[in-house]
Amino acid sequence: MNSKHRQVQKCVSLSIGLLCWFLGGIVFGFNAYAISLKETFNYTQTELDYIASSGDFGLSLNFLAGVAFDKFGTRVSCTISFILTATGFTLMWMATTFRIYFSSKFWLFCIFYFLASTGTLFVFVPSMVVNCMNFDIKHSGKILGFLNTMFGASPAIYSAIYEGFFVQGHITDPGNQKLGEFMIMLAVISTFITLSAILMLKIVPEDTIDYEEIDTSRLADKENVKDITEYDEIDPPRATDKENDKHLYNINTVKKDEETNNTTERIREKTATAQSFQMEMTFWQMMKTTQFYYIFIICIIIGGLGGSFTNNITTVLQSSVVEMKPITFTVAIPFFASMARFFGGAIPDFIFERWPHIPKASILLFPCLMTCSSHIVFSFFNQNSIGLIFASIMAALAYGAFYVQISVVIIHFFGLKYFGQNNGLVLVSHGIGIVLFQKLFAMNYESYSPTGSNYCYGDMCTKWYFALASMLSLCAMFLNVCLMKFERY
Repeated sequence: MNSKHRQVQKCVSLSIGLLCWFLGGIVFGFNAYAISLKETFNYTQTELDYIASSGDFGLSLNFLAGVAFDKFGTRVSCTISFILTATGFTLMWMATTFRIYFSSKFWLFCIFYFLASTGTLFVFVPSMVVNCMNFDIKHSGKILGFLNTMFGASPAIYSAIYEGFFVQGHITDPGNQKLGEFMIMLAVISTFITLSAILMLKIVPEDTIDYEEIDTSRLADKENVKDITEYDEIDPPRATDKENDKHLYNINTVKKDEETNNTTERIREKTATAQSFQMEMTFWQMMKTTQFYYIFIICIIIGGLGGSFTNNITTVLQSSVVEMKPITFTVAIPFFASMARFFGGAIPDFIFERWPHIPKASILLFPCLMTCSSHIVFSFFNQNSIGLIFASIMAALAYGAFYVQISVVIIHFFGLKYFGQNNGLVLVSHGIGIVLFQKLFAMNYESYSPTGSNYCYGDMCTKWYFALASMLSLCAMFLNVCLMKFERY
């Protein structure tokens, strides 16, 4: 495979990867149709949160997707994704046509959503690992940021599509929105993307530069010297010829030295990069390290709070007395999260290249600080439009950056070779955190709901949840500082 063909295949795989991450973002587009789902089936807030959590918990099974990729390769993983996503979204569409039956069996809808959510894992985990392997490891942050930007933007795109084509003017009557047709669209999109990944997502082999290049060039220099020496012994040249030959020899020697130095420099760069990432751990080896448990707990708190915030922002808005359209948040939040995802991957690459001795875990301080600050604002200003917007932007920036930076930290701590399964195992904590905080949110919300009502209005509906969340995110910040000190010493 020549260099040009390799570059084309890399671009194709990256494009397919972007589509795969666009598909994965549908789980965080749940807010777009959450109220419609609640009205269509007359679900309580707890039942709605269980459905949302089932999708988020499906995302926590990254580990299985990583193992499947490591054991069986790209095509098998993407085929599993095709089966699960198409089945899940089709069953969700069928549920909308039998509303009376499924209104009393929300747990079936949880299973359908879980299948669809889990299916997306088996396509975007391979696309993430394949693209990280296709490019130099020092660019891993930028690649992850690029993919995660699409992942963050996709909920806004899904929300805009739903608002534009499926609401059909029933803004105050969510039960009559075209939820079933939206599920059919998701089934078609997932089928197209997963089939494209099966056919075109590939690991591109790199050019191998080894030390034989240096040996060959050195051998050529020795042969040149030997030839010139033999020529001088057989037919001693005249003074002028001898000077010309010497001049030509010097020019050739300089050129050879330059080629050798360039080759040596390329090898030195590759060797330095390899040495900086020489720690390649399997998931079992990773679990024996202290760093893993620090990262795991931080991910439970920050990842869980971020996912719960994303799923419940429309409910928070509905409980307030502020008159604002939900689409303001369902589109704006993914937009700022996408910005954070891109810069959250690109900036660490720049920092670690410029200042290599900075603790790698230090990049997690930003999402921890922003999560803590946003939830403090939510707890005091959840009935104020400016407060809601400001806190939502901070939370979106925190969650967007965290999702990329946790993967960057995993690569730097545990290597790239088993990145799929290692990243998947850590993100199990993400699902645990979302399920935990979704339940806490629902408990606070329903504790202040009027008897016999599924809705709550006022600042107390969410106040104590956000107060608890801000304290826990402060604990995550402390654990992150401990991880930095552990890494340094």
